[in-house]
Amino acid sequence: MYFNRKTFKRENSPGYIIHRLDSLAKLALQRAFQSEGFDFTAEQWGVLLKLYENEGIHQSELGARAGKDRHNITRILNGLEKKGYVQRVPDKNDMRRFNIFLTNKSRDIEDKLTFIAIDLLERAFAGLSKKEVREMRRFHDHIIANIESLLE
Repeated sequence: MYFNRKTFKRENSPGYIIHRLDSLAKLALQRAFQSEGFDFTAEQWGVLLKLYENEGIHQSELGARAGKDRHNITRILNGLEKKGYVQRVPDKNDMRRFNIFLTNKSRDIEDKLTFIAIDLLERAFAGLSKKEVREMRRFHDHIIANIESLLE
């Protein structure tokens, strides 16, 4: 077994490393957006990506696809709506539900935001071969599957 109690150190823990990577990546993405004049968080970008893929879905479905609980998706959408990037439209069949649509403002910047995100990824993965990136993805998928099976 790779891990044992006697030699375990927090800074070597996969959870710590993944959390640090996640935090740094989110901060770097937010700064990259800001340097180009866009006021977006990584969370907001993730939600916009899901809307770019499937606009007009119900708020709860959007939350599920973006991996956000009801409270967080509401908070993120409130911010995006306040900035004029999304619009909530009551569902024709159920007025208690809202479908989420992009505005022209968000459609107009999709390519630019995507370019910024891809550029950041290219710089973050600098020095790694395509094979190494594929292997890393395979390792991550394997660990995710292991953890998901523990949750069943």
